[in-house]
Amino acid sequence: MKTLASTSSARPYVAGHLYATCTRDDSGKCILSRKEFKTPIHISKPYWNGSNLLLNLMCPTAGMLAGDSVDLEIEIEEDACLTLSNPSSMRIHKMDPESEATWTQTFHVAKGGFLESNPEWLILQGESAFTQKTGIRVEKGGELFFIEAIAPGRIAHQESFLFRRFSNRLSLRYDNELSLLEKHRVQPENGTHSSWSNELGDACPFYISVLLASEKLSDSSDFWKSIYELQSDGARIGASKLAKGPCWSLKILGSDPIAARRALNAVREQFYREIDRRPADLRR
Repeated sequence: MKTLASTSSARPYVAGHLYATCTRDDSGKCILSRKEFKTPIHISKPYWNGSNLLLNLMCPTAGMLAGDSVDLEIEIEEDACLTLSNPSSMRIHKMDPESEATWTQTFHVAKGGFLESNPEWLILQGESAFTQKTGIRVEKGGELFFIEAIAPGRIAHQESFLFRRFSNRLSLRYDNELSLLEKHRVQPENGTHSSWSNELGDACPFYISVLLASEKLSDSSDFWKSIYELQSDGARIGASKLAKGPCWSLKILGSDPIAARRALNAVREQFYREIDRRPADLRR
């Protein structure tokens, strides 16, 4: 365990990681051929449903504190299929003004491989600062369902955009070409959260970003029509095709977590139906 020297209290912090590779063995079963993890990350026993391997990330701590960091490296080999789930919300706690927590993750999906990354809410609590960096590479013929779910505070504490800073960098490459690069830095005290908070006229909107990649979606007008029909008073949904590859970006803004998750679950169900795969039971 290291010590964070930049804080007056010299608070100890943890630098955890998860390195995992999903492989299809000779029997056709998907297994973890590599797994290495360190606190604050723990993992459950993988669950194979006959077509999809489920791996739950378990964080035994109450969330991330000042100076904490996590590094994820997930590899999906050819024809392997993995659903990565975090069944509990990740809380970013209050911290000193000069401190932050960081999360860096990379994902690689080989030809014929499939990855679903489906975490619960990332909750940015009051006076917290958090930096997240995500890099995704999908080879030609690979498929992806990738989720970011972000809550700008704790409902029970009536927090709404009281965090200090949220920095996020997300890149997606398909067949070695850049399909998406998103970079944003939200600091509520500077008003940079206005486009996030104003659409539904609510104090605490819930934001979900989804990346989709599959050659099976390219000519599916019925799929996209069904997505836009999910619009409601409590949820706004928009989607656009990305610059390279059979890749799309989909955004959901919900007035509450139930409305946002309801829309996401409908998107997930229709996506799996369209690509003819069996979804993993997230066992939440």
